[in-house]
Amino acid sequence: MNDILIDSKRFSSNVFPGIFNTPGMRFMFFFRLCNTYKNTPVALFFKFYFKGMQAKYGFQIPHSTKIGAGLFLGHYGNIVINAKSIIGKNCNISQGVTIGAVNRGKNKGCPVIGDEVWIGANSVIVGNIKIGNNALIAPLTFVNRDVPENALVVGNPGEIVNYSGSEGYINNKILNNL
Repeated sequence: MNDILIDSKRFSSNVFPGIFNTPGMRFMFFFRLCNTYKNTPVALFFKFYFKGMQAKYGFQIPHSTKIGAGLFLGHYGNIVINAKSIIGKNCNISQGVTIGAVNRGKNKGCPVIGDEVWIGANSVIVGNIKIGNNALIAPLTFVNRDVPENALVVGNPGEIVNYSGSEGYINNKILNNL
């Protein structure tokens, strides 16, 4: 009985405050609530609160976006993600990132981003492209074509520099789908 109290105190003092003191974690908590309760009356409250958080933190991420477990938003401010984009699990997105759609031409559509992708500050990913698992998109990179797995992409237009990938860069790794 005493062990249970110690464990619950450890949880409440270490994990619980971290969730609500970090803007990215708080935002994703309400993002998940909006998706979980989307067809219930309580969803209106969650959506209203979620809209306020979008304005407060500068995250323009619709609650209908398909995002895997473990998304890490390290800094708040000016993150724009198209509602039709798909983001895999354990991805890290820095401030100033745009993941958007192209409305015409051969690249018409939205990006699909694989698992464990690290996207650096002020990067832009647009069009009907696929970013492979474990890829690393360097800061200030413009990507408008497919990126293979484990690639390190740098520059404008994005060029593959090597295949060292995102190993060691991923924060907040979730090992299973919670």
